[in-house]
Amino acid sequence: MCRQPAAARQITLTYIRVATRWRPGAPRMARAKITKRLVDSLERQASRYVIYDTEVKGFGVRMTPSGTATYILEYRPDGGGRNVTKKRMSLGRVGEMTPEEARNLARNRLSEVRHGQDPLGDRQTKRREMTVNGLIDQWDEENPPGRRTGRPMEPRTKAYTLSRLRHHAVPILGRKRVSEVTVDDINDFIRRVSKGETAKTALGPRKRGRVKVRGGEGAARKVAADLSLIFGYAVEKGIVIANPVTAARKPRAGKRYDYLNESEFAAIAQALTELEVEGVSPTGIAVLRLLLLTGARPSEIEQLRWAEVDQAGRCLRLEKSKTGYSVRPLSQMALEIIVAQPRRLGSPYVFPATRGDGPFNGSKKIWVQARERAGLPNRVRYHARHAIASIACD
Repeated sequence: MCRQPAAARQITLTYIRVATRWRPGAPRMARAKITKRLVDSLERQASRYVIYDTEVKGFGVRMTPSGTATYILEYRPDGGGRNVTKKRMSLGRVGEMTPEEARNLARNRLSEVRHGQDPLGDRQTKRREMTVNGLIDQWDEENPPGRRTGRPMEPRTKAYTLSRLRHHAVPILGRKRVSEVTVDDINDFIRRVSKGETAKTALGPRKRGRVKVRGGEGAARKVAADLSLIFGYAVEKGIVIANPVTAARKPRAGKRYDYLNESEFAAIAQALTELEVEGVSPTGIAVLRLLLLTGARPSEIEQLRWAEVDQAGRCLRLEKSKTGYSVRPLSQMALEIIVAQPRRLGSPYVFPATRGDGPFNGSKKIWVQARERAGLPNRVRYHARHAIASIACD
C-alpha cells in the first residue's frame, strides 16, 4: 500500500482544517508547487478543495468529492484590481495533461489576460456560436449518461435517436446557433414535421439499403423529446441558459387500441407451430413464443443471457433493459421454453446467433412469415407487448 507523501498529507490536512472550520493562526488556503507527485497523492474528501501553485499565481488543482482532479486557473479580467470579480476556468483534467503542461497553459492564459483578453469569456462566446448540428455531434461524441439510469444510452436506442435528429431536426434547425433557438422556432419545427415536410427516402447504413423517413405528429412528438434531451445536455454544459423545448407546444400522445386479441394470439401460435414443423429456425420460434408469453421487448428476449435467468425465482433479472435493471416474472410454460434451449459452449446467450458470437436477431423475419400465414398483415411483434400490458391492467 502506497503511503501519501508527508508534504502532500500536510497540505491536505491543512486544507481540511481550513475548509471545515478556520482557526486563528491557520493558513486560509493551501499552497504548494504542483507536481506529478503531489497530484498523484491527492485524496478525495467530503467537500471539494483547491491547492494553488506557488509559482504561477491563480493556477491550481481542484479535487471534487467524486475523486475528479482538474487543473484550474483563477484571474481577474479587464486589467484586474480588487473590484473586479475573479473568474475560474478549467484547463484540463489530471491525467489528460502533465502538471507542467497545465502550468504552461496557465501562463499563456494569464498572458492573454494581461493583453486585455478574457479567455473564459471567449470560450463561452464560441460555445454560444455552436449550431444545433454541432451540438448534436458533440452529444454523440461525448455520449453522456442518462439522468434516470446513470448510464449512457444503449447503442441501438442512441442510433434511433440520432437518426431522428439528423433526418428531422438538422434540415430545419441544423444551421441555427444554439443560443438563438427560441420557443417559437421549436413550435414552427414541430408544425413542419407534423405536416410531413421532412418526409423522404434516404440512403441507409447498410449497403444498398434505404430508409423511409416519415413525418406526422408521431414523428414530431418523438423528435421533440429528442431535442429536449439535447438541449438539456446543452444547459448542463453551460452552452445555453434554458431549454426552449420545455415550453413548446408538443403533440399529445394518442391512446393505443391496437393489440393482439385472443383469436389473433391463437392464429399466431398455430402459424408458429406449422413453421416449426416445416423446419424454420427453432431458436427464432422459441424467441417469438417467449414474446407472446412475457410481453417483453424483442431485444430483451433476443439478447437474453443465462446469467439473467433466475430459475428458482421463476423470473428474468434483466441487467440492461430500456429502463435499467428490471425483474420480469415467468409462467411455467415460459420457463420451460428457456430451460429447453441447448447451451452453446462459450456463449452467454440463451438464444445465440447461428453464426458468430452474438445473440440471435432473426425473429422479425419469422414473425412476418407467421403473421402472413395467420392472415394478420398489420400486426408487429410489439402488439404482443401491448396485449400483455392491457391484460395486466385489467
